[in-house]
Amino acid sequence: PGLSQSGLPGLSQSGLPGLSQSGLSREQEVLDAFSVLVMPDCDVLPESVVKAVQRFQTGGGTIVGDERLCPAITADICVPTHSRPKEADVARAMNLEKAAALSSQLKYLRRVTSSSADVILRRRSYGTTDYLFAVNDRREFGDYVGHHGLVMENGLPTETTLTIARPGYVYDLLDNRQVTVSNPGDPFIVFDWHFGPCDGRVFMITERPIAEVRIEAPQEAVRGNEIITTITVHDDTGRTLDAVAPVEVRIEDPTGRAAEYSGYYGAADGRLTITIHIAANDAPGLWRIHVRELADGNSANAYMRVTSVS
Repeated sequence: PGLSQSGLPGLSQSGLPGLSQSGLSREQEVLDAFSVLVMPDCDVLPESVVKAVQRFQTGGGTIVGDERLCPAITADICVPTHSRPKEADVARAMNLEKAAALSSQLKYLRRVTSSSADVILRRRSYGTTDYLFAVNDRREFGDYVGHHGLVMENGLPTETTLTIARPGYVYDLLDNRQVTVSNPGDPFIVFDWHFGPCDGRVFMITERPIAEVRIEAPQEAVRGNEIITTITVHDDTGRTLDAVAPVEVRIEDPTGRAAEYSGYYGAADGRLTITIHIAANDAPGLWRIHVRELADGNSANAYMRVTSVS
C-alpha cells in the first residue's frame, strides 16, 4: 500500500512528493489506515516521510523500530537487531521468542490469532466477509539436508485454537463445509483445528450463513447464438452474499461432456454473470448447467434445450 506508479511511497509521477485534495501528503494518507508502523533499518529517510511518521505517531499510531532508526523519530517499541544463528532450530526459536515479546508489548487487538506460533495467519477482506489463510509451518530436521543443521525440511502435524475477533459463520473452502464454532453471535469466534504436515487452509467468515444457490438461464437456446446465465449465492435472509463466493460451474451438453465456460469462478457480491456462446456445431438437445458453491457445498441445476433453428 502507498506505492505510486513510480514504485516509491508517496511520490507522484513527476517524482516529487504530492499532496492530495485533503492537503495531506500521500505518505500521511497511507498511514492513516494503520495503527502500527514497523520500521526496521530505517536509518535514513526523506523529510516528507519523517513528517508523515511524526504526524502518525502524534495521532496515536505506534512506531516499532530498532537502534538504527532515524534520530528524528523515537520508537515506541524498540526491537534490537540480531545476527541470525547458523543453526536453523536456534534461529527459529529466537525469531519466535522476539515475536512473542513484541506481541506482548503491542497494545493492539489482532483480528486473528493462533494459539500455536507454528501456524502462520494472513487475513484478507471483501465487504463484511473475511478470508483467513492458515499455514502449518511446524518442522523438524530430516534426512535430506537436515544433518547440516541449516534447514528444517520435514513438516510435522500440529494442533491449534484459532480466534477471530468478530461474530460470524466460518466455512472451510478446501473441504467445502461449514465449520463448527462457538456461538456465531459471540464477539469472538473460537474453534480448534488439526493441521497435517505442511498443511494449509482457507477459511471464509461471513456475516450471515449461506443458504442456497440460484441459477437464471433461458430454457431454450439456438446454436450459433449467445445466452446469459446469472448465478447468485444467497444468505439466510434471501439477500445475495456480501462476499466473493467461490463457485464451480459445469455446463454439460446432452452427452454429459463438459462444454466451454465450465470452470471455477468468484461470484463478487454473491453474483456471477456468464455469457455462453453456443457454437454452430454444438450438440443439440437438453443441456445442463450445474453450479456448486464451494463454501458450504450447496448446488443447483438449470436446463436448456439447444436447437438448430429458432
